[in-house]
This record gives sequence, structure tokens and C-alpha cells, in this order.
Amino acid sequence: MFPVLLSLGPVRIYTMGIFMFLGGLLGLYYWWKMGRDEHWEEIELFDGYFLAILLFLVVGRIGYVIPHWEEMGTFYRIVAVLAYPGMDYFWGILSSILFFHLFANSKAWDSWKVMDAISVSLSVVLLFGFMGVFFNGSGGGKEVAMGLVYPGLSGRRVPVELFGMFFALFSLGITSRIRKEFRFYSWYKGESSVAKDGLASLAFLGLWGLFFTIRSFMVTGYAIGILPVQLLLGIFMIVLAGVLVYKRVGRKLGKPEPLLISRNRQRIKIRGGK
Repeated sequence: MFPVLLSLGPVRIYTMGIFMFLGGLLGLYYWWKMGRDEHWEEIELFDGYFLAILLFLVVGRIGYVIPHWEEMGTFYRIVAVLAYPGMDYFWGILSSILFFHLFANSKAWDSWKVMDAISVSLSVVLLFGFMGVFFNGSGGGKEVAMGLVYPGLSGRRVPVELFGMFFALFSLGITSRIRKEFRFYSWYKGESSVAKDGLASLAFLGLWGLFFTIRSFMVTGYAIGILPVQLLLGIFMIVLAGVLVYKRVGRKLGKPEPLLISRNRQRIKIRGGK
């Protein structure tokens, strides 16, 4: 684990900070590139992205600090994200998605196209975020017989952030591919002339619902009865994504008439005409 990448006297360059910077920069590039293809205003693209990232960090940090209030101890530890990292990715992702939905509507952009684009950028940010937390050595899960040793924790631990890193890479590949190819999915296009936007963002929602569902068995957290809260939230995300995909699958409105009934009506019309 390398929490401090470089130390020059009183100046310290934290590994977490480097990865956060790289993730934010690369995520911005993807967001700008996709927004340019949609002919969205560049200044508004940058404004929306930086506000969403700030909201992700603030809300995600608050979501982490509240259940770890006794561990944080001081105000310095709460705000020193690089020295004492910790982020609740569920609340960070949720806040960013809600912000972009409202932001797209305020700019009269297609909110589903915006969601598809930001799902790719968020996957990039999460990938580098998990890498930073892993190399910082602050992401250990439950104690297991075969795992990794984390500084400040007893025994071997489940490498939760290592799992998150590979999952974010998988999410990046899936969402970017779906965003490019969803128009050619016959099952999604259905009977509509054009496939609807939004499949990539809904895939992102379902994938991270799966991540939180699996992660709930790797970490110790709050529970309702015997069910971890993170497990319930993950299942909710999966179900919500599935329902929304089903609603957006192309299909004609109304029920087509059965073939036998339509033929009988034609016969009646012919006889009436005679």
C-alpha cells in the first residue's frame, strides 16, 4: 500500500489525490467528447460536470462520515479526504445522477442522452477512485482467512476496493459499448422505428445495483433486521433498472386485433356491400 506517493519535507503528495485528479480529468474528457457529438454548449458541459463531481464528493463523503462519526473524531479528519479517505459511493452516484437529470431538463437537453453519457464518465471516475482507495490501503472489508493485510486493521481482509476497481472497468466497457450500439439491438428496438436512448444509463444503474448487492456481503454495515441496508439498496437499483428497461422497450400502443376477428369483420363488410 502506498498512501503517500512523494514526500518532500512538509509537502506530501497523496496517492489518492493523484488518482482522483486523473479520474476526474479523464472522465471530463469522455463527457466533453460525447457532449460535443450531441452539439451541447461546451461551457455548460464543463459547468455541469464540475458541479456534479463536487456534489459526488460532498454527498459521498457525508454518507461515509455519518456512520463512521466516532472514528473520524475531528473536523480535520472529516474534511481531509486525501489523508483520511472514505466515500459512500451509493450516495455519491445517486446525487450525481439526480443532479444531471435536473441539469439536463434546465438546459432543454434530452435527459436520457445525458444519463447515457454521464454513465460512461462516472464509470471512469469510479475506476480511478477505487484504484486510489486500494493503493491508499483504506478499503478492507470483512476479516477472512485468505485476503490482504491492510494497515491499521487486524488479520486479512476482503479487498473490496480491488473488486470495485475491476467492476468499474467492466462497467466502463459495458456502458460505452451499449451507448454506441443500442440502436442495433432488435430486442430493445422492438416494433418502434427508432430505439430509445437510456439503455446505457439503465445498464449502469443495474450493474452498480449488482455491485452493492455483492459488496453487502463483503463489508460490515447497517442492517434492517438481518438484511444489510446496502443489500436492500442494491436490489432496489436492479429492480428499478429492469422495470425502466421494460417500459422503454419499443412496442406499439394498444392491442392488435386477433386475426380471426379481423377476417370475420371483413366478411361482414363484404356481405353488407352486396
